[in-house]
Amino acid sequence: MTGPVVAARRFGVADSSGERHADWLELFFDLVFVVAVAELASTLEHHPSGPGLVRYVLLFVPVWWAWVGYTFYADRLQSGPDVTYRILMIVAMLAVAALAVAVPHAFDGTGSVRFALCYVAVRALLIVLYARAFRLDRSARPLTGRYLTGFTIGAALWLVSIAVPAPGRYALWAAGLLVELAVPLLSARAIARVPFHVSHIPERFGLFVIIVLGEAVALGALSLGDGGQEPLPLAVGGAGFLIIGALWWLYFDGVDGSSMRHWWVSGQVYVYGHLVVLAALTAFGVGVLLATHAVHDAALDGSARWAVCGGIGAFLLAIGLIQLCRPDGWRDPRSWVRLGAGGLFLLLRPLGAGLPLLLLELLALALLTTQIIVEHRLRAAMPASTSGG
Repeated sequence: MTGPVVAARRFGVADSSGERHADWLELFFDLVFVVAVAELASTLEHHPSGPGLVRYVLLFVPVWWAWVGYTFYADRLQSGPDVTYRILMIVAMLAVAALAVAVPHAFDGTGSVRFALCYVAVRALLIVLYARAFRLDRSARPLTGRYLTGFTIGAALWLVSIAVPAPGRYALWAAGLLVELAVPLLSARAIARVPFHVSHIPERFGLFVIIVLGEAVALGALSLGDGGQEPLPLAVGGAGFLIIGALWWLYFDGVDGSSMRHWWVSGQVYVYGHLVVLAALTAFGVGVLLATHAVHDAALDGSARWAVCGGIGAFLLAIGLIQLCRPDGWRDPRSWVRLGAGGLFLLLRPLGAGLPLLLLELLALALLTTQIIVEHRLRAAMPASTSGG
């Protein structure tokens, strides 16, 4: 999904030179994903088990991929006001909203049919946009043609799935997603011919991170409310809320967009790595809420610990891998700090099994605070060419 920056030309292709920021339509479009992320979080909250986690991750992928598809289309192939484009985007918002509402029952009988049809609608509108670009812009056809082919195959597999009973239906979903996810990875030469904004894409991903952090903040605030006036639940919720602030700090101080300037590995790791970043942050927010409830419901204790420690650990491993895969990223000690810290948090769940939840959260907060300080000092001591930005 990345490639060399070249001069803008022709219909629709955005001018890749200079700075570009999210426009009002893009920000409006993002609002519907607030609903989608909330539904995904609610799904994990109500099914905080191993199978529930698997379902949560499997549902997160198509929601995230829907956002990625429209975001990259807007960045590469949309330039200036366009009535048709605006109408299609607003209709796409409706389709995403329907997809979000279908999330809670996506693995039920008729509910799974509804979810599949909503996803087909989301992809069909994006296919229409690419077909329009293919027709009007000949020089972009090597890219738009490949995307049209891959996305149509993926959507067709989802459409066929409605006639196939489970578990075959879900296998077709997975196959469709794998086809679509593979298209950018197999289209390096075609991608290189179409420009992208090196300032715009990282900003868009940062805005999606803000959406997810907003959901985590909402869950943290809800946990404070659920705690009533009792000091222990309030302390558990408050500690979780502070951890959310630390994760915000680590992301926006530690994940720069310079990965998008390079092709082949670093740009794709940046894009696909954000799937883990976003899913992990949402899971952590759910973990804070579960931790508050676990004060009075011991059955939730194990799930809360896994969501808190696993969410933080997966987040740190993802941002560490993003940093490591930058050119010379292996020389950046922050890469190894993040990977090591991520592994430590995954081990913290079994190692901290005997700790009360509040102490576990306070330990996590102390470790993250230490990491922020260490990364700040490492960054200050590094040459600008290595530190990124």
